[in-house]
This record gives sequence, structure tokens and C-alpha cells, in this order.
Amino acid sequence: MSLKHGWLARIMPSFSQDIEHGGDLEKEYRFFSRSLFAIILVLVLTPLMIISMLSHYQYRQLLQKKELAQIVLNVEQGESTIERFVSKLQSIIKFVGRDDRYQELLDPQALETLFSRLQREYPDFVDLEIIDARGISRSYVGPYQLKGREYGDQTWYRQVLLKGVYISTVFSGFRRVPHFVIAVSRRHPRQPGSWVLRVTIDGNTLQRYVDTIRTSSVDDIFLVDGDQKVLTRPQKYGLVGQHSAFAEAVESTSYDLSSIVAEHEVLLQQHIAITVKKIQGGERILHVAVDLKETPWRLVMVKELYMHGEAWFYFQLRLFSILFCCVVVAIFIILRLSNGITSYIRESDRKRQLFLAEAEHANKLASIGRLAAGVAHEINNPLSIINQKTGLVLDYFEMSGVFDHKEAMEEALDGIQKSVNRCKTITHRLLGFARHTEVESEEIDLNLLLEEVVAFLAKEATYNQICIDYALDQELERIVSDRGQLQQVLLNIVNNAIDAIGSNGRIILGSRQKDRGQVVVTIADNGGGMSREVQQRIFDPFFTTKETGKGTGLGLSITYGIVEKLGGTIRVESEVGAGTCFEITLPVGRGQAG
Repeated sequence: MSLKHGWLARIMPSFSQDIEHGGDLEKEYRFFSRSLFAIILVLVLTPLMIISMLSHYQYRQLLQKKELAQIVLNVEQGESTIERFVSKLQSIIKFVGRDDRYQELLDPQALETLFSRLQREYPDFVDLEIIDARGISRSYVGPYQLKGREYGDQTWYRQVLLKGVYISTVFSGFRRVPHFVIAVSRRHPRQPGSWVLRVTIDGNTLQRYVDTIRTSSVDDIFLVDGDQKVLTRPQKYGLVGQHSAFAEAVESTSYDLSSIVAEHEVLLQQHIAITVKKIQGGERILHVAVDLKETPWRLVMVKELYMHGEAWFYFQLRLFSILFCCVVVAIFIILRLSNGITSYIRESDRKRQLFLAEAEHANKLASIGRLAAGVAHEINNPLSIINQKTGLVLDYFEMSGVFDHKEAMEEALDGIQKSVNRCKTITHRLLGFARHTEVESEEIDLNLLLEEVVAFLAKEATYNQICIDYALDQELERIVSDRGQLQQVLLNIVNNAIDAIGSNGRIILGSRQKDRGQVVVTIADNGGGMSREVQQRIFDPFFTTKETGKGTGLGLSITYGIVEKLGGTIRVESEVGAGTCFEITLPVGRGQAG
């Protein structure tokens, strides 16, 4: 598979056909594994991060809406409570100061009696004062001496005459005690102009009412006047009599109110001001204020934003914990997956390279087979002539009389004929290697065959002081195969073992039953062994490690071809300095052999 285009081709390893140079290919495998890991990790983490960010944003919006709705509800309740209180005070004062009671209230005794009744019901009433149409105090009851005092030039007096009702802000004045004033104007029953009933109320009254509407859902609640001066005692933000801490605060845009306020259009109609302000220290708070009707007061509620709440903290903790666990699990799984895919590709490539090597080896064997066939045909012709001429000479010898050295010459000619016959046998085997000749099958006892082969080479082994031992399975099944070709295979390998040892060594011939359908023959020696490079080429035609003139490099190639033709397999295990072991696996039945 060859990828020539696309980003995937840039990270895939190039599948080299050179099995002997795998170092560079291993670097490409590592690069492919890392690249695959990075790509899959990005593909997995990208939607995970997007979902987490959306969850974070949506839950933040939900908390913003929730806290906004809660604080608006609290403001509405607080507004309603204080406005009812003020309305009740106005109603009482208006009822006490009816138009027809002017003369009665000018009587100090009557005014004292009335004030006593009011204080029993409302202990925070400080004093009561009657002011005539000229702005002069005509009657007064309370802790101060205010009778005869003129108010005609004061702003509040003109406002109460103009509007009918006046409610002041909370102030200390000459009393040096926080208080506020409610005044109502009434028309004289018998003369032009209006008189005024003025009531002073302790400022702590407002504090108690503000305290009744405190709730844990807001962090602070207090009253301010038009100049942002604090009228009641805040819990966290500011002091009574000072300007509000939020008067100079900068509005923050990090809290998106536009979409949230749009869902509460009624807030705009009720003149509820909602802002997010940043105070000293960089802290951002939700500031909600509403003007109280018919008063100069403004109710303020403060809520620290959602990041101060437990719900937001634990949500973020859970979200980031889940995200962290998912990332760790994803990295672990993707790492295992990328390594697994890389290992699979590496193994596939290795097998492909081995298949290519085997195919190349088969091509070499086919080439040597064609070469061997041609050589065998060319050699057979002169061998036939030599054999014919030798026979003719022997015929002449039989026809002639006795002469000197006749017997020696006959022996020499007989040796020539034996050598010619041996050459014919060799060329016949070369032709058998080159062509798929029919296998002459017969039942064979492999243990006995091994002993016969050793008998051929016993003298040479004894001469070189090489000990040949057996490790034979006496219960070994008989096989159906070609005796002559098996002899050639075993002779070739044992002979190579003797050459590899040289002298003073040991060869172990073994046999064992692999399974019901196969047997295994092993030939192990303690010679010099072979390197890995030599093992990879041991079955190549014309490859030899012997000295020049002592080997053709065809023995093991022919052996490899014979074993495959018999339906078996041959493999070699060797280590330099530790010896070599050939393992031949053969089928038992005739079907496998053919």
C-alpha cells in the first residue's frame, strides 16, 4: 500500500523492501506513532473542550439569571415593605391632622394627649409640631424648645405647601441624632392659607424595617438618598452618613445583563436599576437599586457575583475534575491505541519483507534450477562419450592377450566408469532440483535412515575425532517419502556439520513427534556457528562460507528445494561460538509428501 497524497501520507512510514536496513524505518515508526497519537488526541479533546466550555458558559448564564431573579424578588419585597410602612405613617399623620382640628391642636394639652397616644403605638415618634400659614411654630410637643420658630424661608416648608406631603431624608441637624421628618399641609377652615402638621421620627425606625427584609440571598442591603449618602447601616459596603462605596465604582461589562434583563421587561417599568460594578480591589458585585415612591430614599441591594457562591465553586470543581479524568483516560487509551496500531503495521511490514525475501529466494532457486538443468544436459553428453569409449577400451582388453600392466589399466578404466556413473547421479539430482520430478514414495523409518546416513560418514567423523550421538524418539511414526532424496538432504547437512566442527567436536541427531501429522529431525553441532547475516543467506545459491575450491554453495540450496518438494520445511538456528542446529519438519502421510 502506497499513499502518495494527503496529510496521512506525511506521517505513514515508508515501507522499505530492504529488510537489512530497519534502523531508519524504526524511526519512521516512532514518528508515525507520535503523530497518530497527537492527531487522535486533538480529535478527541477538541469536542471535549468545546462541550466543557459550552457547559461552563451555560451554567454561568443560568447562575446569573438565577441570582438576578432572586435579588429582583428581594428588592420588590423590600420596596413593598418600606413603601407600606411609609404609606401607613402618612395615613396616620393625615388622619391626626384633619382640616377641622387646627384649633384643637393649638391647645398644648390636647397636643400632648395626642402625642402620648401616638407614642404608645409608635415609640419612634420624637416630636409633634403645628405650623401656621406664616411658617411660625404655634404649638410643639417634644424634647426641644421649638415653639415660635420660623420655617417660612426653608425649602421643606415650601415643598409641603406645594405638594401636600413632604418626607425628608435622614439627617442629624441640631438634634445630632439621625431622624427624618414627615409633614402634611391642611387648609384653614375659616381663613386663607394652609397650616402644617410636622412629625419627627427616629432614624432607627428605618433601620429596623431594613433589618426585617435582610435575607441570606443578598450580601448587603441599605438605604441611600439622592446624593448617594448612606441612611441605614450597611453590613459590608460603607458607613452611615458617608457616601456609598458604589458611588464612584466603575461599571463592569464582564457580566452580560442585556440578554438577562431583556427577559424581565417589567424591571424597566419599575425603574429598577441593575448594574455590575467593580469596586476597590477589583471585586465585581451585582448592584440593584430602586427609588421608593413618595420618598427621597433609594433601596440598594448588593449581591456578590456567582463566583463567590458554593454552587459555582463546586460546579467548576466537578467540571474540571471530570475534564481532567477524561483527558488522562483519553491519553492512556490513545497512547495504547497508537502503539498498538504502530506495532501491527510494523509486524505487517516485517512479514511483508520476509515474504519478499522468500519470493526473492524462490526466484534465485528457480534461476539456479534453470542453470543446473542446462549444465546437467551439457555434462551428460561428454559423460556418455567417456562411458562409451571406456567400455570400448575394456572390450579391446578382453579381446587382447596378456601384456604388462593390463590388470592395473583395467582397474583404472573401471574407476573411470564408476566416476562417470557418479557424475550421472549428480546431474540427475540437479535435473530433479530443476524440475518437479515425481517423488518415489515409500514407508521410511527415520531413525533407521539417520543411522544409515551416519554409517556413510562414520570414518570421516572418527578421523576428525568427532562424536556423533543420537536423541531419537523410539515411538516415532513412520513416514511416507522419497528415501534417496531424504538421504541426500541428511548427508548434506551432516557433512556440513563435520566441516563446520573441523575436529574434536560433537554432533547430535534427534527425532521427535511434533503432532499426529508431522515429525521433526534435528541435526545440531557445537561448531563455530553463524552470524545473523550469514543465516539470512545460508540457503542462497552459490553462497558459501567455505574456502575457495572447497564448496560450490549449491548444497543447502538443493537441500532447501528437496525439503519443500517433499512437503516439509527447514529452518536453522545458530549463534556465533555456540554451534548450529538444523530443524527439518516432514509430513507423515503420503498426501503431504506428494
